[in-house]
Amino acid sequence: MIKKDFRFLVLLSVVGLLTACNAAEEADGDNSIHLIMATQLDANSPFAAGFEKFQDVLEEKSNGEMTAEIHTDGALGGNEDELVRSLETGAVDMTVVSPGFMTQAVEEVDLFSLPYLFTSEEHWEQAMDGEVGEETRERVEDDSNLRVLDYWSAGVRHYYGFEPIEEPEDLRNVSIRAQDSPAVQDAWESLGALPTSVAWDEMYQGLQNRVVDASENDLTNIYQASHHEIAPHITLTEHDFTTRMFLTSDRVFEQLDDEQEAIFWEAVEEATEMARETDMEMAEESKELLIEEGAEIHDVDIVPFIEETEEVRERAAEELGVEELYEKIADIRDEE
Repeated sequence: MIKKDFRFLVLLSVVGLLTACNAAEEADGDNSIHLIMATQLDANSPFAAGFEKFQDVLEEKSNGEMTAEIHTDGALGGNEDELVRSLETGAVDMTVVSPGFMTQAVEEVDLFSLPYLFTSEEHWEQAMDGEVGEETRERVEDDSNLRVLDYWSAGVRHYYGFEPIEEPEDLRNVSIRAQDSPAVQDAWESLGALPTSVAWDEMYQGLQNRVVDASENDLTNIYQASHHEIAPHITLTEHDFTTRMFLTSDRVFEQLDDEQEAIFWEAVEEATEMARETDMEMAEESKELLIEEGAEIHDVDIVPFIEETEEVRERAAEELGVEELYEKIADIRDEE
């Protein structure tokens, strides 16, 4: 009886081993790809629109072999710093972040945080869709395990506060909530302002209590945060045609065969087009809504602001070791 039981156990073990081997072979032959996409922005943002287009194209072109799962509203990371770390560890496969949140991995990209680096939408597109964008891609790939798929935007940033501004002198001793980037802080200081760090979700109360005199952001964010209810004067300084990096990691490309990679890039291209279009549409809609709700929009001659901050840009480019890249961007502007 004992011998029979023993033989039965051996037989079960052999069957189990064979089943496991077959399962492993089937898994090895499984070409399905599932990607996790995440943003800290909400489901109505341009980034979410781009993600949805990527998801649709990916799944349609691959006949469902490739799929994408979208997480918005900070579900997988409440800030961009967390999303970059998640990308590096593999918890997230794709995201979109500001250059300033990539400086731990690739310091040079902080160049794209500089005010007045770009002076028009056309200038930005020529640079980022051309040689400047390609060179930046290569730097990121060489210095990290991240890959820049393409360049998206988060609108054009403007000054807003309790009073409009007409010239750099009007910024003297004005406390302004600004991005944490040292280069950005230096630029505002060069204009005479007093830059300070305030969490975005605390800014409504900060303006209400006069913790700061002013802030800066794109029209969509200003409207969605209702800051115009307290600081109704928006001056179109156009100091930042923003660059956002649509990222993935080396690990994702290691999973793709040639056919899947071709589909992947097709989805990236269409996602970028959708995200950029949505960004521009939302900016126009937000401008109209801001005016309807009592905000005052002021035009301003930006040339004096560009001139006053030129030394800051040149110094930052030198410190970051990207003088040649900065010169290429400046040359494109001069050719316009």
